[in-house]
Order: sequence, then structure tokens, then C-alpha cells
Amino acid sequence: MLEKMFRNVLLRKAYGVASRIPFVGTGLRRIVKRVVPPGTRIWTTIAGGSGRGLMVNLDSRYEDGYARGGHEPLVEEMLTSHLHPGFVVYDVGAHIGILGLIAARVVGREGEVIAFEADPGNAERITEHALRNSMPQIKVVQSAVWRTSGRLRFERASSQSSRNQGAVVSGATKEDSETIDVQAVSLDEFARAHRPPNVIKVDVEGAEDAVLEGSDSLFSSVKPILICEIHNSEACLNVTLWLSKRNYSYVWLEASEKFPRHLIAKPGIS
Repeated sequence: MLEKMFRNVLLRKAYGVASRIPFVGTGLRRIVKRVVPPGTRIWTTIAGGSGRGLMVNLDSRYEDGYARGGHEPLVEEMLTSHLHPGFVVYDVGAHIGILGLIAARVVGREGEVIAFEADPGNAERITEHALRNSMPQIKVVQSAVWRTSGRLRFERASSQSSRNQGAVVSGATKEDSETIDVQAVSLDEFARAHRPPNVIKVDVEGAEDAVLEGSDSLFSSVKPILICEIHNSEACLNVTLWLSKRNYSYVWLEASEKFPRHLIAKPGIS
């Protein structure tokens, strides 16, 4: 019943309109909170896009876009078109594993998707999604990815969200329940003990250059394809310069120059 309500677009639109009506909206929101308390997640099937048919456990207040499918269509298209059975994907900043599930379906059980996620709650959900979809090729690494291995401070995204914007923080930070100590690993160090990647996907809220600085050996020897979300102009300059120095060419997936935006980079093309 709840899943049908979650998936009903017209019902959700009607609720959105009605909830803004004075007096009526207040009462309606109270009723909805009783029926679906905050934090409630509902197992649902992704309706469209490359993830069509996958089962995911979502919070209807903040994550209905994932249920519809095609949340990042250009990224999904680039990812699936560059994967083959048996490939290895490093999913850096895996969130709750939507793109990882899509990649895992393509690479199959002979391949691997290594999902790096610093937020412990998100990492737990990736494991949950992998189990529900019978995808043992997804391996979860509850860790931030950084230029060096060690310990870092990580600020979790607000609980009043999909928690998809957590980020490493530097310098002195106020102590609160959303800032936690996490393990960090460099991709170079990780790859020395595991299968190297054919494709690396990075979405780390502005720390893209730190991820790449810790993967210099990988890009020099294995030369993986990179699909990277760039969050600001400083990261854009650092990442594109880093790639150019290693003889990587890149193209932007979006025509707009507004951040965040995505690039795909490949080796050896001048």
C-alpha cells in the first residue's frame, strides 16, 4: 500500500499542492506524519532509466527521484556504455549505491563494484541494496577516499535529506552529532591488495582533486576511465590540470557550465 502511494505521481503532486493551503495543509501534514513517520523507508522498484527493475529502500520524503529512475541520466549512460561483463568499478562516494547497482548489473558476478562510502548509514544501505538484489559483486568499503590513508573528520549530510552531500572537513570544526571520525584510504594503496579498476566514478562533494592525488600510480599504470562530478571552479581547475599532465583527455557531459557538472576522461588521446 505504501509503495503504491510512493509511486503514484498524481497523488504526490496533489499532496504537494494541498499541503501548501493554509490550515488545510497543516492538518494534512500531521495526518501524513502519523501514517508515514519521519525516517520511514519503503522498498520499491525503480521505474525507469538504467536502474529499471532494481529494488531500493527509500525515504519517500527525500528520495522519490531515485524511485522514478534516471536521476543522473547522462552519468548512467556514460557508465553503462563503458562497462562490460567482468569489469571492475571503483565507485568513490557511492551514497546509497544506486549507480553501483546499475554498474553491478552490467559487470555481472565475474566483475566487481567496490563502493567507497564514508557515511556509515549510507554504507549500511548499500549492503542492504546489494543483498536484496542478489549482487555479491558489490563490495562495500566504509571509508573516505583521500590523497593518503589515515583518519579524517567527515561531516554527514543533514538527516532531513537523502544524506547525499556529506564531505570531509578540514581544520577546526564544531563538535556535533553529524561530524564524525572516519577511516580514509588512497586508491593507490587499496588497489595494491585488490583488483584494479577499469572505470572509476567519483562524486565526493568538492574533494575530487584529493581522490586523484591518491591514485597517481593507478592512472599511470592501469589507466582507468574516469567519470567525475566536479563541484566548484577550484576543483575544476585542479582536476583538469591533473588529467592533462597524465595525457588524459576529457569531455563534459553537460553543455551548461554551472556546477556541479560531470566529465568523462580517457587516457592516451591527444
